[in-house]
Amino acid sequence: MRLACSHNNLVIFLVARVFQVGKHGIIIEFIDPDNTRRSATYLPEIAAHEGWTKLEAIDSLMRKSGYSGTISETLRKKIKLTRYQSTLCTMQYSDYISHVRATRGAAPSIVGGKPGNH
Repeated sequence: MRLACSHNNLVIFLVARVFQVGKHGIIIEFIDPDNTRRSATYLPEIAAHEGWTKLEAIDSLMRKSGYSGTISETLRKKIKLTRYQSTLCTMQYSDYISHVRATRGAAPSIVGGKPGNH
């Protein structure tokens, strides 16, 4: 088994009501009927991977935020939705170690981990 590292660079944040599943990540913010401020986010690939529609993604984010009440169209309309795009970068762990050594002068360490040949 080979260990790989992935990193998402998030760019182009825009408050909007329109987003495309699979292209945009979304952040929702809302105040629930109990006056509790809630928020949650999904990276662009999550809704597409789950096969969700836009509505299903929003409803899932409402649940992810900790809201367990009734989800109504009235409540959905109160959501502030921010969309963003991201670039996913993946590299093998050995390439990551080489990059860190070249840019920082030392390999990363894991607290409590045993020293090894990285």
